[in-house]
Amino acid sequence: MRRRPFPLITLLIVFAIFGFSYRLWNDPIQLLKQIFFIVFVVAVFYSIYKWMQRQRSNHSYQKAVKQSKKLHHQKTKPTSKKQTRPTALKKKHATHLTVIEGKKGKKKNRASF
Repeated sequence: MRRRPFPLITLLIVFAIFGFSYRLWNDPIQLLKQIFFIVFVVAVFYSIYKWMQRQRSNHSYQKAVKQSKKLHHQKTKPTSKKQTRPTALKKKHATHLTVIEGKKGKKKNRASF
C-alpha cells in the first residue's frame, strides 16, 4: 500500500519542473550559469566543512595517540637467552566485582501472599 505524497509537495515539484523547462527553453545560458554558481557554492561549503572536520579529527587523533602511548607504554627489558617461556603477566587493577549469593536454598512461602 503506497502513500500518496502531500499535495503541497506535489505542487512544488510540478512548479519546479515547469520553471526548469521554461528557463531551459527561453534562456539556457542563464540556466547554465545558475547551475554552475550553485555547484560552486556547494563545493566551497563542502570543502570548508571537510577542512574543519580534518582539523578537529586530526587534533583529537593526536590527543588519543598521546594518551594511548602514555597508557600502554612498555619499557623494553633486555632479554636473556636462558628464559624460554614467557612469565605470566600480573594484573594491574583488581576487579571490583562481587558475587551476590541471594536466597537460593530458601523456598517461597506462597501462603503469605
